[in-house]
Amino acid sequence: MKYLIVAELRENHPNLLQQSQIYNDYVSKKSMMQLANACKENGYDCEYYGGMDKLISLCERKDSIDKNNSIIINYNYGFPAQFKRGQSPIFLEMLGIKYSGSDPLVSLIVNDKSCCKRLINNSVKTPRSIDVYNSDDLLCIDETNISLPVVVKPNSEGSSLGIDEKSLCYTYENAVNKASDLLKEFCPILIEEYIPGYEVTTWIIGNKGNYSLVQPLIISVNGQYYFESKVFTTFDKANHIRSYSLPQNILNTKMVERIKETAQDVFEILGMHDYGRIDFRIHNDDIFFIEANALPIFSQTSEIGQISDLCNIKYNEICRKLIETITKRLMPETY
Repeated sequence: MKYLIVAELRENHPNLLQQSQIYNDYVSKKSMMQLANACKENGYDCEYYGGMDKLISLCERKDSIDKNNSIIINYNYGFPAQFKRGQSPIFLEMLGIKYSGSDPLVSLIVNDKSCCKRLINNSVKTPRSIDVYNSDDLLCIDETNISLPVVVKPNSEGSSLGIDEKSLCYTYENAVNKASDLLKEFCPILIEEYIPGYEVTTWIIGNKGNYSLVQPLIISVNGQYYFESKVFTTFDKANHIRSYSLPQNILNTKMVERIKETAQDVFEILGMHDYGRIDFRIHNDDIFFIEANALPIFSQTSEIGQISDLCNIKYNEICRKLIETITKRLMPETY
C-alpha cells in the first residue's frame, strides 16, 4: 500500500504577520516531511505528494495513481477561500481515491463554528452566541441577546485568524465596532459569550469504538492556567506563547475523564474521522465546547509533539497509530 501525503504548504502562501517567520494557517513542508519519514521508519511506503495542483492534475488526467493500492493522507487545507478545508475531500471524492480524515460535508460543518454549536448544544454546553452576516445583524448585539463580555471572531477561520487584543469586548459598542471591522474581510462573524476558565485542547486519533489516542492538554501562559480575560490572538499563536501540561496536574481525575468522554462525544456527533482536535473551556464544574478542528496541524512542534514529550510516547509511535487508524477504516480487510 502506498501512502501519499497531500498538503498545501505554508511556504507557498502569504505571510500574515510582519515578522521574519512565515505564519499562516497552512502546514509547513518540514512537518509533512517529518510525518512521511516517520511513516517510512514504521515500515510504510509513504511520501509527500503535493498540494491542490496535484489534485487538479489528477482531475485533468495529467497525473495518475493506483487507486486500488493508494491512500491519500489528507493534510490539505485547500486554496485560500472561506471554506477552503472542504476543497481537498471534495476533489478526492470526485476522483474516487481513498483518503484520510473527514468527508466533505463534515469538513465544511467543522469549519463552521456556529453550525457545530447548533449540532451539539443538546449534548454539550456551548457559550451563547450571535451570527453576524451584515450591518443589520449588528443591531442584535445588545443586552437582550447576549451577556458581556463577548469574543468577536470570524466564524469560519482557524489559527486565530482575525483575532487580536480588541476581540475581547466589555461593551456592546466595542463589540459592534469590532464586528463591523471584521465584516470587511470575513463573513459571517461570531459573537460569543466569553467563558472564563481553563483552556483545554484534546487530540483524538481513532474512530467510533476504536480510539488509539484521546489526550487532553491544558494550556497556560507564564504559569497562568485559569483565564479571566484572555483570548489567543494570531500573534500569540505565531509566537508560541502558550505552554502545555497534562490536565491531571491541575484538574481532578474525574474532570479529566469527563473531558475525554466529551471530546469523543463531540467527535462522533460531528461525524469526524481518523483524527481531530476539540477545544473546551472549563468553568467551575462545566465543560464548554468552543470549537473543533478536523485537520489540526500534525507536527513535532504542535500539540502532537507536546503529547509525545509529556506522555513519553515517541513521535514515530503516534505516526504509527495514525496510519493504522486510517488503514483500519479504509481497508478493514487488511486487519
